Amino acid sequence: MMRVNVKGVVILSEISNEPEQARKYGNKIRITDIAIKKVQYIEYKGLTDAQNAIMQRLAKEVLFLSQAYNDSNEVAITCDLALSDPLENYGVCLGDEHSVDVCSDTQSNHLIVSAKMCTVVIFHNHPSLQTFSLDDIRFFVANRGISILVVVSNQGKVHYLYKDKKYSESETIQLFNECVDGLDRLSMVSERYHRALAFLARCSETGLFYS
Repeated sequence: MMRVNVKGVVILSEISNEPEQARKYGNKIRITDIAIKKVQYIEYKGLTDAQNAIMQRLAKEVLFLSQAYNDSNEVAITCDLALSDPLENYGVCLGDEHSVDVCSDTQSNHLIVSAKMCTVVIFHNHPSLQTFSLDDIRFFVANRGISILVVVSNQGKVHYLYKDKKYSESETIQLFNECVDGLDRLSMVSERYHRALAFLARCSETGLFYS
């Protein structure tokens, strides 16, 4: 099982060690130049037009880096939009087909731990066509300084989670724990994916905006 306590710290996370048969759920999609060009300009909740333009540029960049340097596997970019020059000070971390350890990159980790509440934006791509995973959601909730988490599929589709002004950490943690209840290390990835969808369908109740 995987649970989060009221301080946003993961207590138990055995389900990240999924069995081999579960890892076959969702085939990797290779990134193309067309997919990168398809990344649309999005009016993110709470951001200015200039910040939205930066977000589009970073969404394209995360796909480009994955395509050019990481075999279309996961790549994460961490950026603090509160900085005067956010595009000059972002962190990059390369992962594998199924995950990326954002905090393994020194610059990314520095941005996450040093930023004020709700200023850090993290992008990462998904080699399959899925939206946020339970691990993505857990990471977002556990790190209070992250305001927006963005997933870009390898075909250029963008989803994001945003902590609104009405965001309640305790209520979000309670909802997350309800959604992962009963899962363990043998749970299939398809089941975990449907639990993630269940969380996303209800997250507005806790002050999270999902698009």
